Amino acid sequence: MKLAYYPGCVSQSTGKEMDLSTRAVCAALGIQLVDLPDWNCCGATHVSNELVAAGLAARNMAQTDLPIMTPCSICYSNLRSAVLRLEEPEVREKVNAVLDQKYSGATIQHALDVILESLEKKDERIVLPLKELKVASYYGCLLTRPAGQYSPQFPTILEELIRRLEAEPVELRHKTACCGGPIFMPQEKAADDIAFAILSEAKEAGVDVIVTVCPLCHLMLDAKQKTLEQKKG
Repeated sequence: MKLAYYPGCVSQSTGKEMDLSTRAVCAALGIQLVDLPDWNCCGATHVSNELVAAGLAARNMAQTDLPIMTPCSICYSNLRSAVLRLEEPEVREKVNAVLDQKYSGATIQHALDVILESLEKKDERIVLPLKELKVASYYGCLLTRPAGQYSPQFPTILEELIRRLEAEPVELRHKTACCGGPIFMPQEKAADDIAFAILSEAKEAGVDVIVTVCPLCHLMLDAKQKTLEQKKG
């Protein structure tokens, strides 16, 4: 399998481990990743102008004819949203008017799908099964949006992958709720309350680890634990 690889900005900073592990797993599964030669930011959660957001994504997608894979749920959501917007002839015409390489369509895949499709149920390439590990799946609010690929309320792909790795999946009530990351700067207390609720539910469920595929969710649920413990006990 050969795919174009869009790592996203976080892979160059706070999410380097996401990029390194994605490349390592794909190499082990025989998935060939071809880096986009001159990629730019997908717009993250900061670009409110839909035409600009579509243009940023289109510039990336126009660089390859291969299906594009990304491990970041923010990038995945933005690229898929742009594909839908660019189906409108007027939007595509305006975007292509400012692009050197013209956008003509794209297929976007998340690393979760690619990895799960590449694994067999009892795959000998799984050298360290995660037996006896209770794993909570946390999707966040962006992986399942826009709707179409996964159920916005009841996605199951993380649980399927957890089972494939022989761990025990634990479903959280908050698994598709926002982590609070997008409002952290203007509304820190509200963001802290949201993250604390997710972590508290996981702790009460007795899980060993929370798995998320969003770098912003990872930051909120991992890096802020000590701060939340000091604030809320």
